[in-house]
Amino acid sequence: MPQSEFLDDIDARLEARGFTPESTLAAVSICRDELTQHLIADVTRRWGPTFALGGLGGIPALGRTGWGACLAHVPDTMDRGRLLVVGATHIGIGPDGSPGHNLRPGQGAPTPTCGALSALEASWGEHPPAGPDESGLADGEAQLLRSLVEDQLDSPPSDLVELTRAATAAVEAEMMAQLDALDRWDVMDVAVVTGVQVHLDGIEDHFLPARAVVRGERGSTAEL
Repeated sequence: MPQSEFLDDIDARLEARGFTPESTLAAVSICRDELTQHLIADVTRRWGPTFALGGLGGIPALGRTGWGACLAHVPDTMDRGRLLVVGATHIGIGPDGSPGHNLRPGQGAPTPTCGALSALEASWGEHPPAGPDESGLADGEAQLLRSLVEDQLDSPPSDLVELTRAATAAVEAEMMAQLDALDRWDVMDVAVVTGVQVHLDGIEDHFLPARAVVRGERGSTAEL
C-alpha cells in the first residue's frame, strides 16, 4: 500500500496503546541508500526526529553501545517509555516494471536497488575475509548482512525478490534478538514494525508489511 497510508494505519493502532509523539522515540533501521530517506521523513513528520539504527540492507548495525544511546533517549516522564522501531529492507521497480532497479535523478540508466542486496546476490557463496583489505577499507556491514541473510535460506535465492524477502526476515529476527538481549521490558513498551519499502517510478513509495507487534512488560507480545 502507499507508504503514507500504511504509516497512518500504524499510528492509529499505536495511539490506542499509549504511543504518542510526546511519549515516544521513533528509531528507523533502513538501508543507507538515499532513496530510503522518504521513509525516515514520513516517520519524522508523525513522531518527531528519529534515531538511526540501520546499516546496509536495513540490518540494525549499531551494536550494544548504539542501542544504549537509543534507549537512553526514550521519554521517561510517563508511566512507561515508548519506543517505535521501524525496520525495513527496500527494492526498486524500474521504469519498465522490472524489480531491482531505479532510475535515479541525474543518471542516464537504472541502477540496482537495493545495491547491497544486489551485490550479495552476485557474490552468493563467497565469504571474503573479515577486516580491512589492502586499501584499509573494512566491509563489516556487508559481511553481517551476508551472514544474517544466509541463515534465512537453505539454497541460493532464485532472484532479488526472494533475496529481499529473506533479508526482511533477517532484519526482523536480528531486531528481536537484539531487543531481547537488551531486556528493557521493565521500563518501556516497544513497537516493532517491519516490511519492504518499494520505490516506484514517478509515484509515492509503497510499503509491503511483514509484521507489526508491541512488546510490553516481561516481553509479552501483542500483534498490531
